[in-house]
Amino acid sequence: MSMASSDNRGQWGSKFGFIMAAAGSAVGLGNIWRFPYVTGQNGGGAFVFVYILCVLLIGLPLIYNEVALGRMTGKNTIGAFKDTGANKFWMITGAVLALCVSFFVLSYYSVIAGWTIGYIVSEFTDFIKDFNTFRAAPVYVIPFFALFMISTIVIVLGGVSGGIEKASKILMPVYLF
Repeated sequence: MSMASSDNRGQWGSKFGFIMAAAGSAVGLGNIWRFPYVTGQNGGGAFVFVYILCVLLIGLPLIYNEVALGRMTGKNTIGAFKDTGANKFWMITGAVLALCVSFFVLSYYSVIAGWTIGYIVSEFTDFIKDFNTFRAAPVYVIPFFALFMISTIVIVLGGVSGGIEKASKILMPVYLF
């Protein structure tokens, strides 16, 4: 099958932009802010070994499969399932799972990203004195959450190369430092 060329789908402008976006989705905030804590609480080296094993045996094959299916069909989740000949049960299950995963990941990370923005602001203004006070006060958390969500909407509205790729090229190198 060939990629759909009749629709006006966004394309990556460079390999570097795709790699930065893929790395951003694979690494995630959880690996940066939570991983060291969880590692310390759950056995150190043994936990890291199991984590790396899971990434290699589960995460890597899944991301390769997702990229290959997307490249082969050039379609969204439901269109890709249709092109593989999946029956209605698997199309509905795939669509529901994709929607649920997207919703839960966005719900979780948007709060953490709001906290992160709050800490960046605090670094320059001494705004946040104590994490427990900060997270317990909606008057602090909600504006930073909203700022993150608005930023996300603006990036996504920019399209693949003009939004996601451009943001990834800037934010991922900053994120790693």
